[in-house]
Amino acid sequence: MTIYMYVLAYKLNGQFWSLDPEGKKSVNKKLIDFINGFKKNLISIKYYKSVRHDNDILFWSTAYEPINLEKLKEGINSALGIYGDSTYSMLSLYEDSPYIKEGKNLEDTLKTDPKKYFVAYPMSKDREWYLINYEERRKILAGHIGTARGDKESSGILSYTTYSFGLGDQEFVVLYEVEDLAAWSHVTEKLREVLARKWITNETPIFVGIYNNDDLVD
Repeated sequence: MTIYMYVLAYKLNGQFWSLDPEGKKSVNKKLIDFINGFKKNLISIKYYKSVRHDNDILFWSTAYEPINLEKLKEGINSALGIYGDSTYSMLSLYEDSPYIKEGKNLEDTLKTDPKKYFVAYPMSKDREWYLINYEERRKILAGHIGTARGDKESSGILSYTTYSFGLGDQEFVVLYEVEDLAAWSHVTEKLREVLARKWITNETPIFVGIYNNDDLVD
């Protein structure tokens, strides 16, 4: 069964930041209460404080039906009210791929405990990539995967490669859960050397979030 994955970024406005601590706590409680009540409609949802300049909160959710992701967006909009707006979103399909280890159930990979940090970005490839023989592409990707998994700093990194063909402005959405941002950056730098990089045309914007179990805004 297909799993739909959704990343939503929100920016809080000046009206929110001018609230006193109790006012901010009230907005936070409204958001958390909505999410907790809506979880039954989702496979998973995790949320993060964003370190980007143009958004403050990141929501990462999955569901079997796209309508549940749309209703999640509506509920977040309602909970935030006048205090913020969505600035970016990415919808994609999470399906079996070469990046998933054998024997892993798709749904189970989404129900792990959150790691400290979350990274997500859109990705597209040059048309020439799709004209390469499938077996050759498979070998090139195997080299990419082997480099990533073999790096000494990759042990704390979980990766999710998802597909957006016809669903968004990108072809893929790539997501990571990591414990150490420096280790993540080092592995990413090393991957710049692999052959598969030759056909990538876009990997921006990059979103980085910090996990916080209770407070979305404070």
